[in-house]
Amino acid sequence: MTIDKKTYKVERYNCYHTKHKKQQIILAGSLRADHNHIVHMQHKKYGKSKEWNTFTIDRDGTIYQHFDPACYTDYIGVKDVDKHSISVVLENMGSVFYDFERGYLNWIHESCDEEFVYEKNWKGSRYWEYYDPKQFKATVELCEYLCEKYKIPLDSLGFNAFHEDAAKFKGIVCRSNFDHDFNDLSPAFDFKKFLNKIGVDYE
Repeated sequence: MTIDKKTYKVERYNCYHTKHKKQQIILAGSLRADHNHIVHMQHKKYGKSKEWNTFTIDRDGTIYQHFDPACYTDYIGVKDVDKHSISVVLENMGSVFYDFERGYLNWIHESCDEEFVYEKNWKGSRYWEYYDPKQFKATVELCEYLCEKYKIPLDSLGFNAFHEDAAKFKGIVCRSNFDHDFNDLSPAFDFKKFLNKIGVDYE
């Protein structure tokens, strides 16, 4: 596994440099096409934003580290959660809708190829962008690596619905576990396969 620590490294003022023991990995989606969420963050608050995620995994499975995982940002917006978590964003548009003239589009009208559309009714949406197999593989590998390096239990809630004790769980969660308003990771993510890959018994 290779981690690119240079291409999208953030400036020192984009994160807090006090280090804390980590107990969670939070998986989330970019909700934009390509690397557009990174471009957005580079310009948010005139480039001074402290809401960066720790890692991004693009659809080709390339892993980008934005800052030292021992540090933290205001990614979730709850200080105690952010201090003790590592956030991993998967490049994925999430919910998409069908436009008769332009095909499948996300919330900011970026185009999603029909071959990458997954269909399941969830949280008021019907269509979602698939997670690429190379991206899924990289997600498993990165989670295993981070759990070992930062002594995070290699465990996961294994679902994307709200969970009232998500903040207390030690292991791998997703952003939608924290709030009903979040829909990432989407239903297109194969949680059963993910649990199997990291060795968690889901029966």
